[in-house]
Amino acid sequence: MVQRVLRSLPLLALLAGLLAGGTASPASAAPTDAAFDQAAGALNVDRAAYLSKHDIVYNQPNTNPAHGLTVGNGRTGAMVWQQNGLTMQTSGVDLSEQSAYAAGRVNLATTPAMDTGYTDYQQRLSLYDGTLVTRYDSNRTVTVLGSPDSEVMGIHVDDTRSGVSDVSFTLSMWDPATVTNIADVPDLNTWKTISTFADAGVAGLSRGQADPHGFGYTLAATVEGASYTPQVVDARTVRVTITPTSSYTIWFTAASRINAPNKDSVAQARSQLSAVKSTGYATTLNNYKDWWHAFWAKSFVQYSGLSGDADYLENVYYLSTYMIAAGGFGNYPSHFINGVFRATEDQSKWSYRNSFAVHRPSGRW
Repeated sequence: MVQRVLRSLPLLALLAGLLAGGTASPASAAPTDAAFDQAAGALNVDRAAYLSKHDIVYNQPNTNPAHGLTVGNGRTGAMVWQQNGLTMQTSGVDLSEQSAYAAGRVNLATTPAMDTGYTDYQQRLSLYDGTLVTRYDSNRTVTVLGSPDSEVMGIHVDDTRSGVSDVSFTLSMWDPATVTNIADVPDLNTWKTISTFADAGVAGLSRGQADPHGFGYTLAATVEGASYTPQVVDARTVRVTITPTSSYTIWFTAASRINAPNKDSVAQARSQLSAVKSTGYATTLNNYKDWWHAFWAKSFVQYSGLSGDADYLENVYYLSTYMIAAGGFGNYPSHFINGVFRATEDQSKWSYRNSFAVHRPSGRW
């Protein structure tokens, strides 16, 4: 179940509360009433502690893609749900016209499955750190993170179970025959054309390589901390088979042609993945958290009163700000509907909801 549930806020009640508040006498204040950082010229706020109350938490696995939690590094993002393991639909800001065509789907699967044989489960989207952490008991933790100022995302796995016989990471595309021209692209055929590759270090697929505007991308993956074998499965699926070990990191990128030298997204994907492996998981995670911490340090909002409705306004403010930042640092604006977060394959032009649209009938999202 969701730990925090957004509640509806009647506009008239909000206005009435604001008007009523305007008639109250101002309270007297002392210089010590608020912590103020004289050097920085700003409120001295423990943002890590304060933002934690706005984290989004699932206490049971979510199998509905439309309710997937979101994670992003500013350029590449993903919605995450449980389906045959951990599944994500990834996308990037600069991949296509209107960013309507997503990068593809990735799936982490193990044998036995990660989401079997456990007692306690929790999936937490930490706004302050920008991470999505899924825990199964005390012996399985999956952390989704990003590499700042790049198109690379990562999945770090700590799995100390005995008897894990298989681990695979699969990148795939849906049937391109179903793609329609929802983004007014000049050449729809290039978005229906998928090419795959696999070599000793990387497996990937490419799309939109002939787009006359220079868009298109390569979705590719590699592994740090474990032996692995990349392979082409079929015309729109590639896979990295990983030798089971207690700790490893899968790095994947949605490398855009528009940002690649000579518009070569395949070479760009290889370069990006090589660079992040060289930097390593621990340093990349610290850099990623620092990026988010610096972002949150630029502002602070606190609402109070209104019989608890102010808490809802705060939820909306911080969650919306997070989602904008998670996909708002590309060379092009984040798309006005889903940004980099969708779980509807390519059918998303006039989608009326994303992962955090309020879903009231059952009292949860």
